[in-house]
Amino acid sequence: MQTTIPAAMASIQSSLAQAGAVSVSHAGNWTAEQDARFTHAVRAVQCSQHTSDPVVGTIAGDVTLQLSGQFTQGGQFSVSAATTVPTFGVQADASRMRGQTVSLPVAYAPLSSLPDVEMSRQISYETEMLAQNDGTRHAEAARLIADREELRGRLQTLIDAWATSDCSKRMPVAPFAGSQR
Repeated sequence: MQTTIPAAMASIQSSLAQAGAVSVSHAGNWTAEQDARFTHAVRAVQCSQHTSDPVVGTIAGDVTLQLSGQFTQGGQFSVSAATTVPTFGVQADASRMRGQTVSLPVAYAPLSSLPDVEMSRQISYETEMLAQNDGTRHAEAARLIADREELRGRLQTLIDAWATSDCSKRMPVAPFAGSQR
């Protein structure tokens, strides 16, 4: 089965969307809709594990796709004769190999630690910039800390307000994911 790179990339993106991945990035800039999706996802995982501070998985780095293909063909041909009857022999082989690998780094941590997991993910993207000692570095570091504190505050409110009665209906659990702008 052949696939194109754009088709493979779209398939992964579609799979993440179908799974209902919920972003935990840039909490300080969320719209009301993003905040509602996040709140719903937190409640779903709390209810599924029957605890206010459940262990959650989050996509903690780049999702990478590796496509590979190989076709090899080889053959051997031989003709021989016996004393009474001529013999004709043919031998050949061909093989195909295709592969597709998706690398999805996932971190598991208590819900209350999610702000630190997300900040760590963002710092890994921005290591080179944060190594500079200039105004941009200080502004970006301040933004990262503000986003972490915003996410921490939202999570703490949801953890503190959780009650078993919030789990009256079954809600699908969605994965959490960080995203780059």
